[in-house]
Amino acid sequence: MTVNMPTISVVIPLYNHEKYIHAAVDSALGQELKPSEIIIVNDGSSDGSERIMADILHHHPDIIFWSQPNQGASQAINAGIHRATGDLVAILNSDDCYHPQRLKRCAQVLAASTNIIAVTTAIDFMNAGGAKVKNRWYERSRSFYDKEGDLSLALINGNFFMTTSNIVVRRSVFQDIGYFAPLRYIHDLDFFLRLLVHGKHIHMIDDPLLSYRIHAKNTIREEHANVRAEWAFACARFIVTARGLPEWREKGWDYVDRFNRIMERHSLSRLLNIFFIFFASQSTMGIDINRFDEDAQFLKLLRHVAQ
Repeated sequence: MTVNMPTISVVIPLYNHEKYIHAAVDSALGQELKPSEIIIVNDGSSDGSERIMADILHHHPDIIFWSQPNQGASQAINAGIHRATGDLVAILNSDDCYHPQRLKRCAQVLAASTNIIAVTTAIDFMNAGGAKVKNRWYERSRSFYDKEGDLSLALINGNFFMTTSNIVVRRSVFQDIGYFAPLRYIHDLDFFLRLLVHGKHIHMIDDPLLSYRIHAKNTIREEHANVRAEWAFACARFIVTARGLPEWREKGWDYVDRFNRIMERHSLSRLLNIFFIFFASQSTMGIDINRFDEDAQFLKLLRHVAQ
């Protein structure tokens, strides 16, 4: 029986990656299963990215491209998703690269089962020049999942999915659970956890079909205290949402204990409790909890605790 393959929109948020955008686009164009469209959103790049894009568009005029003032990766991704028309959305950060079979392998999984909402794969790593390198943190975090056997706890402990580049998802899911939150560092983890807490099945392909580029300007290398604050936010939102859903209550107190042990291991317990209190205080005021950074006093407290 012939399976009709879904159409795929590739969304590429571009920010100051003049050195890497060509390789990223080439990897999307070189897929065995061609995307129905490639959408590139230039998020206010201040380097030569727009000049490089002009050359790419000259050779590939079908690519959809526009520039906007800098608003952050999550907003650039969301803008691309709103423009997308494919059955599936695949995200590719402008410094990463797809392996040639990535979209085909992911689409096959999603075409075969309507119960699967998103697909991720294993990852390999490269340096700024494109040479293969090891990532021990990734290997340890993936091993934690193999040991614990619970995907939500494993991602909370260490997001071994790594990046928004590592997701191919049904476009319809954004209407169900919302788009990427306006977080600078942890919008990928937050989205993965929201998929899980809403019962959306994530399928993992064990073959490395994505190359993640490690270089001096990776966003996650920036201020550690801000990364920790967003990490605690994503975990707190996950638990607050999960506790109200009957299917998550079945996990029992053992799950709560395992969760707390992870928080303690990473010294996130104080930040977590602060977010619990913040959520409770904002719940009746109609304030978007995603924008906790707009409360100056709260942000000052977070930075102090996160140090």
